[in-house]
Amino acid sequence: MDISPQHAQHIVDEMKRSIHRDMNIMNCQGIIIASTNPSRCGQLHQGASQLIAQGLRQKTVWQDDPAQGVQAGINLPIVIAGELAGVIGITGAPEEVGIFGEIIQRMTEILLENLRQQEQADLLAQARNLFVETWLFDESVDWTQLELRGRLLGLDIAAPYTVVILQTAPRPSPAATSPQELEEFQSGLILRRIRNLLPPAPGHCCAVIRDRILVLLPDSSRQESQRLTWQLCQEIESCWGDRVSGGISSASRSPADIRRCYREAQTASTVAAQAPRSQVLFYDKASLDFLTQSIPRPVLQDLRELIFAQCGEEQAEFCRTVRLYFACDGNIQRCADACFLHRNTFQYRMNRLREKTGYDLRRPRDAVLLYLAVCGD
Repeated sequence: MDISPQHAQHIVDEMKRSIHRDMNIMNCQGIIIASTNPSRCGQLHQGASQLIAQGLRQKTVWQDDPAQGVQAGINLPIVIAGELAGVIGITGAPEEVGIFGEIIQRMTEILLENLRQQEQADLLAQARNLFVETWLFDESVDWTQLELRGRLLGLDIAAPYTVVILQTAPRPSPAATSPQELEEFQSGLILRRIRNLLPPAPGHCCAVIRDRILVLLPDSSRQESQRLTWQLCQEIESCWGDRVSGGISSASRSPADIRRCYREAQTASTVAAQAPRSQVLFYDKASLDFLTQSIPRPVLQDLRELIFAQCGEEQAEFCRTVRLYFACDGNIQRCADACFLHRNTFQYRMNRLREKTGYDLRRPRDAVLLYLAVCGD
């Protein structure tokens, strides 16, 4: 394992805060790659070079030798996964710093091993992300080759999958999202937390697809899908600070059917996002809202302008009337009660809507068109 200078520098800085001693980390060539004394970075460390060349378990330097650029201290090998990864040196009188030696050595190895495992997990996540994009969008994909690639990544594309799409509430402007939040999201910290919540069984996968988080759940029951999606929403909400919406598809029936499931989850997530707080929706809970998501926004806006062309300042009130009518399932008394009006007053509004637009909420065909017109807002 090659130790990155950034990781090494982070370690020596943290260690110095704990033991108040100067330290260096050297690579397998004995070159200082991190130090509490930045001027030493890039220099050859004599003690580390001797330890590496002779295969020593510890190299102690008893006296400073300014002519050779050598300082007193102890040097210990850093071993990761059974292989030499570098050397850590603690500067100071050996009889004083020796008591820290094995502790610092072990702490360094543990930190670097955790970083190595995290890097491997991140590389696997990146490979899976690219794989999922191909699975969802590549029209010329070779399904046999894709199945083989999937197996290498722990994904069986022939298995039934439920697709979950998670999205955060849109910010009012780019400035509303701090650089730290963007960095946290883009660097994959949220994805790591999601991966930790997914069951250890093979086949589970999460990825960022077109600015939304996608989760693949293999052989998941409806109840389990809903429970896990809610848990993921709460986790993201705690990180991101905004409401999170989740859409859940039906189960895929073939490798290619995952694309239908993706569209289902995407639509359900979009509808869920219209709620004032975090919400999780199944696509098969079919409603008019799902259907309107497939209609381009400009088409709905054109319809609204056409229907309400002669309404002037009354348009806003007519739109509220239509929305309330559908929210109350067409029950006039419930509509009147909801806006603290007499039943006859609400009926007057409906009649006024008919007079100005030519569309009557009491006629099913007209009611659907009026609904489509107001949902384009």
